[in-house]
Amino acid sequence: MFVRDWMSREVITVEEDAPLLDAVHMMKDHHIRQLPVVKKGCLAGIITEKDIKEFSPSRASTLDIYEMHAVLARTTIHEVMSPKVVTVSLDDPIEKAALILRDRHFGGLPVVDSQGRLVGIITTIDIFDVFVEAMGMRTPGSRVSVEVEDRPGAIAEMTQVFKTHGINIVSLATFFLKGEDRRLREVVYRIACPDPAQIDHAVAELRQRNFRITSLLNSDQLLLLER
Repeated sequence: MFVRDWMSREVITVEEDAPLLDAVHMMKDHHIRQLPVVKKGCLAGIITEKDIKEFSPSRASTLDIYEMHAVLARTTIHEVMSPKVVTVSLDDPIEKAALILRDRHFGGLPVVDSQGRLVGIITTIDIFDVFVEAMGMRTPGSRVSVEVEDRPGAIAEMTQVFKTHGINIVSLATFFLKGEDRRLREVVYRIACPDPAQIDHAVAELRQRNFRITSLLNSDQLLLLER
């Protein structure tokens, strides 16, 4: 999966020579906290709610609200924006965007092409969409969690058990247990089968093979959780 597949192509932007007051109104009207700044279609910077707040007090100590409004109206975006912008490209893997958003505590990342033109934005909501899709949460099925040693062949062995019982694997995700021994993983399967009894048989066989089943939720239970 790549950034191009999950980004939003409709981006709310502001021109660098626009009044700062425009950015204030746009953020309020669209319920956003940052705006990419463009110049002739290319990304020139970014302005955030924090930038505006840090600018305002320095100019507002002796000004009333009407005078402050006038200051915001005659100050350009260029004077307040941050010219250095962290971006991603269309062909970057989605994992790269997720790591930047997580580690830098950003709400979104502008996406640029090879010429520096702004072509989209990828946000934390988009990353949540990726997670929902990867976990198969919008596809009917049961959910099985298995705690397993991080060893070669473990997932293949479990997959073979599901195949033997005619069970389709809708999605599969693996996680190291947070704060636990890094030799253990939690493997989460989203599975579907016309005969629910086969799922019980498969789970019983996994237990016989010494796999530790930590959770089993059937379709009805998942529907209640996901509403």
